[in-house]
Amino acid sequence: MRSFLLALVFAASAVSCLAKDPISEGNGGTQGTGGLTNKGGTSGMGGSKSTGGTTSNGGAPSAGGTSGPPPAVDCTDVSSDSSSVPSQYGTMSISVSNDPDKSYIMQANWWGTPYSAQSETLKGLGFTIANPSNIVTSNPSLPLGYPSIYIGPYGGRTTKGSNLPKQVSALTTVPTIMSTNVDQKGSASYNAAYDVWLTSGSAPLGKSDVNPGSGGAYLMVWLFMPSDKQPRGSIKVRSGTVDGVPGDWDVWYDSTNPPCVSYVASTKTPSLSFDLNDFIKHAIKNSLGVTSSQYLSIIFGGFEVWGGGDGVQLKQFCANVK
Repeated sequence: MRSFLLALVFAASAVSCLAKDPISEGNGGTQGTGGLTNKGGTSGMGGSKSTGGTTSNGGAPSAGGTSGPPPAVDCTDVSSDSSSVPSQYGTMSISVSNDPDKSYIMQANWWGTPYSAQSETLKGLGFTIANPSNIVTSNPSLPLGYPSIYIGPYGGRTTKGSNLPKQVSALTTVPTIMSTNVDQKGSASYNAAYDVWLTSGSAPLGKSDVNPGSGGAYLMVWLFMPSDKQPRGSIKVRSGTVDGVPGDWDVWYDSTNPPCVSYVASTKTPSLSFDLNDFIKHAIKNSLGVTSSQYLSIIFGGFEVWGGGDGVQLKQFCANVK
């Protein structure tokens, strides 16, 4: 049983390159850690909008707008696990049916205020959020949580067969899939996003590590921009392209240590399959906080929720680090 004191500590923890409210541009909020890590700091202050910046050539426009299966990539993990995750900081290991040497972890991760019995129904490598009250965060810049699935070492636990941490210079490809039902939902008060942590060293992050640390970086990939929220930092590119990745992308950057680069799909994209290494290489090429000497350490995929979210579904998640 987790004690009430531990629950308070978890609620104060910080982990991510959080989005912010576009009107109230105060400090970024703190993020919980699935109930597994100790007290941490806060994310950095968001900046103001700016123009300019560069992006690499390539990439074709994405059709978007449907929830059908994404194009095939070399990421075939499936699971037959199913369960309910009703608690505020609940976590569950997910086995991979076609690879017994690999696993994922799902985290409920509702650290915000007020918590109102949000829960998730886990099915395979995906989950559906249930939030009948449709509670809205008391702090517009602070999401209620980031329910998500991840691979890598985090919060004192590690997934099997993740091949993480791995130095960026040694990466060949990182095929990944995220499929959702966001085309059937509204566009306010939540996003569907990857949160990728890169660290300065090869040691796995420990239980008390609540961010990538000095010399590390965050890289986020948003499948769409909520109508009432935006990433941290300032916009560097509008409707740019990333070599090898479908669609047009807005690029946001916050240089706060650890820095954060966020790639936001210009068109709402419910399902996306791509090589995460293409975004990593783009960030390196354009000096957006990521370097080839860093280590890819954790890959999260899920939803940042500021309010509502009832019925939002992660249909499929998969990440394969090579």
